Amino acid sequence: MIIWSGWGVLSALIIVLSFVGGVVLDLQLTKVGVPAPTGILLAWLAGAALNWVVGQRLNGQPGRELVDARTGQRVVLVPNHTLFWIKMQYYSVVMLLLGALVAVATLTRAPRPPV
Repeated sequence: MIIWSGWGVLSALIIVLSFVGGVVLDLQLTKVGVPAPTGILLAWLAGAALNWVVGQRLNGQPGRELVDARTGQRVVLVPNHTLFWIKMQYYSVVMLLLGALVAVATLTRAPRPPV
C-alpha cells in the first residue's frame, strides 16, 4: 500500500524510473568501456536532482488564506505533497544514499575470475 498526498506519488515514480534507467544506462556504458557503477550513479544523481526540484516547487507554493465569515478566524492552507508523510523533496537524500550504497557495493565486491 502506498500512501501519498498531492503529487507525492511522483517521488515513487522517479525512484522507479531512476532504478530502471540506471540499469539500462550502466549496461550501455559498460559496452563502451566505462566502469560498472557509473550509469547507476548518474541515474540516481539525475533522479535525486529532479525529485528535489519538483518537490521544492510543489511544496514551496504560497498558501491560501481563508477567513471564516462568522468568527473572523484566519486559516492558511499550504500545499502538502508527501509520500508516506515525508515531503517529496526529502526522498532525494534517500536516492543519493541508495546510489552511494550501490557504488560501494560494486566497488568492494571481489573480482570475478576470467571466463
